[in-house]
Amino acid sequence: MHILRIRNVGKNYTYVWPPPEGSETFDYFVEYDAIAEDDQHIVRAGFCKRHAYGKNRMRVVIWIDGYPHAEFVGADDFDRSGEVLSEIKIPGDRGERSCRYPNEPIPARYAMFNVEGMPTRVKGPRVRRVWAVIASIADHKTLIILAALRRLERTRRSTRAPTQT
Repeated sequence: MHILRIRNVGKNYTYVWPPPEGSETFDYFVEYDAIAEDDQHIVRAGFCKRHAYGKNRMRVVIWIDGYPHAEFVGADDFDRSGEVLSEIKIPGDRGERSCRYPNEPIPARYAMFNVEGMPTRVKGPRVRRVWAVIASIADHKTLIILAALRRLERTRRSTRAPTQT
């Protein structure tokens, strides 16, 4: 996916998650026109702070055509590094699941990203032992590429013919 231009920049974007989640307001957002092999798309990056893993952390969500494809959480050292993490997703029995750190190999499609174990960068209650993509909050290109990769994987899975038994 390639970013063509900035479409809009704003404050206080509210997204309504499916029940039981409710709504969430993002302090700031940047919206882009983008193009991929299949068509043109509208990509939105939303930024806010939210309580996660025992403290208020930066949160970033990337939507493509109104659907959230990637979520990021601020690292423990976010104030110094500006880095956010997103769990690596792999096919599971019921849709996607997180790739377990350190037991499972990182899928080859993630080779272009900086990857570390989530617990090496985030400490706190309920931190999951998973592999995570790490990116600078200022690197919107990388944030969007991860969302586009996830969108592509979901599209491929949904268009596959059912297996005959």
